[in-house]
Amino acid sequence: MKRKKLIVGIGVAALLCIPLIAKMSRGEPARTVETEAVAYREVRSSILASGHLAYEEQVLLSPEVIGKVSSIHVREGQRVTAGDPLLVLDDQTYRADVAQQQAVVHQQRINIEQQQLNLKNQENQFKRKQELHKMKMLADSAIDDARFALDSARMELRNSSARLQQAEAVLKQSNERLAKTNIRAPISGTITSMDIKVGETAVASQVSIAGSSLMTIANTDSMITEVNVDETDIAKIAVGQEVAIHTAAYPDVALKGKVYEIPLSPKAAPQGAGSSAALSRTYSIKVKLVDTKGLALRPGLTCRAEIFTAGTGKSLAVPLQAVMSNNDDYAELSASKKGAKKPVIKTEYHVFVNKDGKAEKRVVAIGISDDSQQEIKSGVKAGETVITGPYKVLRFLKNGDQVTAAASATSATAAEKPAS
Repeated sequence: MKRKKLIVGIGVAALLCIPLIAKMSRGEPARTVETEAVAYREVRSSILASGHLAYEEQVLLSPEVIGKVSSIHVREGQRVTAGDPLLVLDDQTYRADVAQQQAVVHQQRINIEQQQLNLKNQENQFKRKQELHKMKMLADSAIDDARFALDSARMELRNSSARLQQAEAVLKQSNERLAKTNIRAPISGTITSMDIKVGETAVASQVSIAGSSLMTIANTDSMITEVNVDETDIAKIAVGQEVAIHTAAYPDVALKGKVYEIPLSPKAAPQGAGSSAALSRTYSIKVKLVDTKGLALRPGLTCRAEIFTAGTGKSLAVPLQAVMSNNDDYAELSASKKGAKKPVIKTEYHVFVNKDGKAEKRVVAIGISDDSQQEIKSGVKAGETVITGPYKVLRFLKNGDQVTAAASATSATAAEKPAS
């Protein structure tokens, strides 16, 4: 009876093992993957930044004195040359002030003439009293009084001369204020905005109060781009680097530019910014436009810039998604051994090559990368086909796994040789 049960048990076990044995004999089914040929391509690493267009040479005119605008000699859009008259403020008050100070100067000059006559008179009297004193006809006290009167006359003349210099300085200031009512162009350029009209009052800037804005003059041929680069990327920026600029008005047109000025200090944070804004630092990089392509660009247009920090020319490259690393393996190892000493991580990069329907793992040395391509310095050859995805398959792919390329795979014809 026991022997019969043993035979039955062995038969049942054999039946259960048949499907597993059959599956092992057939092997794992080939995985469908996406592939792309290794080719020589141009790889350029870059930094993305945002900013706006501005004129490099631009002047915002504000009055230096207070006055009502009596006349304007220019209009918006007009070309002007440095020194051209732009507008005139009402100068009646300043002319009256000049006339008053001229009268003060004239009065001080008359006082000096009077003091000079008085001094000459005191000198003559002192000489006569000295002669009488020698003849014993005048007391010593009289000589002392005469000497004091002479010294006082000299002192009064010096005081009058000082008051004249003071009056002349005030007159000079009055003439300067009068001259500032006639506003002239400080630079040559175009009137880009007119902010005041005839009859309005122009107010000069004070210590804590901003003054009136009169007009803006700019050299329209000096269009530049100011872009904000984060502090983590500023070390990669250098003068002369090529920049591709896309403006909001012409998003499909890439304008060429070059970095020509890098500030030493970060951009000042706006007043009232929170603590999080204070921790962030950006640098306002100036980019000179090399070719505007005849577009009607205006200052203030927002733009995005791609600053190319490095390039390889034609170099061996593969898609970014094809390159894997062992960082994830180390992360899983650390997670599985909680409390254990962390292993020393030496990052290793690899790709999988589709070799006769099998995934072949290749360790590669990488260079620079851009948004889509990764430079490969060693590990693969031009014309070989690397597996690029999908990631859920690529992530768990092992060396020797059976693979089959999807119908949309890129052909190996892209493996062109570098230009000589």
